[in-house]
Amino acid sequence: MDFKDRPSIPPRRRIGPRAKDDPAAREALDWAAGHRGRPPAPPMPSAGKAAGRVVRPLSKAFGPSASELEKRWPEIVGEHLARWTRPERFQSGALVVRAAGPAAALIEAQSAVILQRVAQYAGKAPRRIRIVQGGLSPAERPRPAPPRLKPAQTASAAPPPEPLSDSDRLKALLESWEAEVKRRER
Repeated sequence: MDFKDRPSIPPRRRIGPRAKDDPAAREALDWAAGHRGRPPAPPMPSAGKAAGRVVRPLSKAFGPSASELEKRWPEIVGEHLARWTRPERFQSGALVVRAAGPAAALIEAQSAVILQRVAQYAGKAPRRIRIVQGGLSPAERPRPAPPRLKPAQTASAAPPPEPLSDSDRLKALLESWEAEVKRRER
């Protein structure tokens, strides 16, 4: 078959803005509009808003959650303990508290006071405190206290002190230790 012998193909017609005046194009657009299927589904509502509508009345009836308690935690246990602990959840009548290191012993020792303060804030009193020892997440870890700097010694023209005997050095050491203990226990 030769190229010249091929039947001619009619040119394609555009269906779109240029073909609006063409009755065949208008008919095709009307048909397509009627056969497109269902419209897209509306977007889902926010899960946070839906949960808020459910939790808000429950919070009023049963008291705040542990996350709300966490906002007031420094007021309940004090600034020092709040740096090393955080409330996690209420579980079976107990307040579960995560404590880093030896802070668990301090929480245990002050549990009666903490339970009373939680009851004042939350409106419901947990029966006991359950302590979970473990590290806090990096964002919650306490920052170490800056190192204490000793006061600078003033330069004086006095000659260096004479060397002390062993008993005098021991006596001076015990006196400085006693003064430091008294200063810390104020």
